[in-house]
Amino acid sequence: MRQTLVAVIISLALGALIGLGLGWFYPVEQPQTGFDLLHPDYKADYTLMVSAVYASDGDLDAAQARMGRLAEPDPAAYVVRLTEGYIDEGRNPQDIRSLVGLSAAFGYITPAMQPYAPVIPSP
Repeated sequence: MRQTLVAVIISLALGALIGLGLGWFYPVEQPQTGFDLLHPDYKADYTLMVSAVYASDGDLDAAQARMGRLAEPDPAAYVVRLTEGYIDEGRNPQDIRSLVGLSAAFGYITPAMQPYAPVIPSP
């Protein structure tokens, strides 16, 4: 019984050391990943997160830089398409308002976006 227990402990330790050594000397290589390779659903989620952060901090330069990571030829047009898609699908109004705010910051408000456009108080 004692010999079996010692053999099991030695085998587990040896297996752990071999596994650790192989992992150390032959690490898993990360495939070429980037925002431009994201699935369209994840791009939409990322854009929604960018719009939420923009709604929070109002930093347009940072929002433009974040949208630039998606490698879309025209990030503003992408935001407009996504926003109109969310409106057509009847998505969460808070998400739509956030996207409309980002689209407005990029200089685009379409008729479909008007009901969700931010209200600017008059002086």
